[in-house]
Amino acid sequence: MHSDSPPEGGQPAPHPTRMPPLLRPGDRVAMFSPSSHAGRQPPEYLQQALEILRGWGLQPVAHPEPDPRHLYLAGPDGERARRFAEFYLDPEIKALFATRGGYGAARMLPLLDTATLRAAPPKWVVGMSDVVALFGYMQRALDVSAMHGPCLAAPSLIESPLRTEELESLRRRLFEGTDAPHALTWLQTAPPQGPDSVSGPLVGGCLAVLAASLGTPHAPRTQGAIFFVEDVDEQPYRLDRYLTQLAQAGCFDGIRALVFGHLKNCDAPQPGLLEQTLQDLFGRAPFPVLRGLHAGHGHPNRALPLGAMATLTGLSGGAVELRV
Repeated sequence: MHSDSPPEGGQPAPHPTRMPPLLRPGDRVAMFSPSSHAGRQPPEYLQQALEILRGWGLQPVAHPEPDPRHLYLAGPDGERARRFAEFYLDPEIKALFATRGGYGAARMLPLLDTATLRAAPPKWVVGMSDVVALFGYMQRALDVSAMHGPCLAAPSLIESPLRTEELESLRRRLFEGTDAPHALTWLQTAPPQGPDSVSGPLVGGCLAVLAASLGTPHAPRTQGAIFFVEDVDEQPYRLDRYLTQLAQAGCFDGIRALVFGHLKNCDAPQPGLLEQTLQDLFGRAPFPVLRGLHAGHGHPNRALPLGAMATLTGLSGGAVELRV
């Protein structure tokens, strides 16, 4: 699935974004809620998230005001934007951890003071799912990398059977700046001819959120990038819709590779239809299309620094690995 020409006006090639400094024991960090409220989620999940951070030697804080509920959101748009900006601009706060995803991060983006945030030193913002909308803003408007990883108070982490492994991956990324490579497999039955390795900034995240960002200033800038997508609870025809929308918007033009993370609960109601759909869309793609990335709504959900330079090796034969 590709177009023979770039999107109208061309698409500027991405570059590695500004990388925030690594965390150190004793650092003060914040928990924040950019999207949905906790709903019927057990209140002790937030306490468990705070204990995770304390176990890493960090000093976590939550906003002093209780999270108000507005519709399905963790407060009105202006309130969520204010809380994010206060934490991001506070020189004592070294990283921000999203409590959970859901929906709503995109609604607060127009309310952020981009010039002030861009002038601040970069710091890690950690999350996934709907938080990818905020990551798009950070990469496009602030030129700052973001950490795609577990939302610390979400059931997907607290109840994960691989919670220890997932937290260790996130801890290594934040404190050491590294993690083990990801072993990938080909989606294409006849991979395209090309070099044994390719490199580019890693961009992407939740497929539905990325598709929803098209037409906004925060849409993914993918030319020259390794493009990563994942999702949950979407039937194959809906994934087809999102991927077709991305293709027609030019998001696959000039990419180095497309890499699928977890597509959890997406092979229904007809088992095998997901594989057939992906083969139909990308089986003859002129760029490498790979799967098996352990990131997203499934398990294990390993941390990935979006905007950082990534490299795929083994593309001409043998084991394929992604290193970031």
